[in-house]
Amino acid sequence: MLKVLRPDVPPHWAEREADLTRAVRRRGVRAPEVRAVSQVDGRAAIEFERIDGPSLWDLLVEDPSRVGELMPEFVALHRQIMAAGLPEHLPDLMARLCGKIEEAPTLSPTERAEAVEMAQSLSRGAALLHGDYHPGNVLMSQDGPVVIDWFDAVVGHPVADIVRSSLLVRPSTGSSEIKHLPGADVELLRCFHENYVSAFEPELVRCGPSLRTWEAVLAAARLVERAEDTEANLLRLWHNYRDDSSTSASPLIELLPDLGAS
Repeated sequence: MLKVLRPDVPPHWAEREADLTRAVRRRGVRAPEVRAVSQVDGRAAIEFERIDGPSLWDLLVEDPSRVGELMPEFVALHRQIMAAGLPEHLPDLMARLCGKIEEAPTLSPTERAEAVEMAQSLSRGAALLHGDYHPGNVLMSQDGPVVIDWFDAVVGHPVADIVRSSLLVRPSTGSSEIKHLPGADVELLRCFHENYVSAFEPELVRCGPSLRTWEAVLAAARLVERAEDTEANLLRLWHNYRDDSSTSASPLIELLPDLGAS
């Protein structure tokens, strides 16, 4: 399985992703073995072991009725990752978040400074976070699920990874097209997102009011990734938080009726 990086991606990113993938494998996480780092037509590339099997997302696009069947496995795998312990030399979540925010092209300098300050006010943690956990990054092999794309792996608070995944799998207002989840339709995304949030409701509710801050900060950080298909939603989350932090206006918060009682 060969992963060739885009031409605009710095070549050293291939070595970074390979190192992170090796590190999480040493913690017993189901990740592909790294065979080599090389170049293909002048572009950095990583050769992984071949994983035979569709992604969990492919299975859901083929049969959306399987959300209830496959969600427990998806959630259990996420919990296993966050409980795996810390690989050596793992980057820090806050450093990664602040670095992304400071480069977010659609935020003003004042907004970037505010978002960095908000991020630094949040609780730190000591869990392994995948950083890009969604059903397209889970391959369903005959030997069990394998998680790919470890470039964004960091150490931090578990709720950050849960909220990040919520941002990645929720429906996009005005469009069902999401690049990392091809073939999505609004109903499948809505069902998947609701089931995912429900599974992690205890962890999310325990965050209390800080949950909205986590969501706003992670939305601001994702803006640097230039995900045009969801950029309007990310900006809406950020601006709603700044305009009135007492109002949720969030597909995540609205799914947590017990949050106000926490």
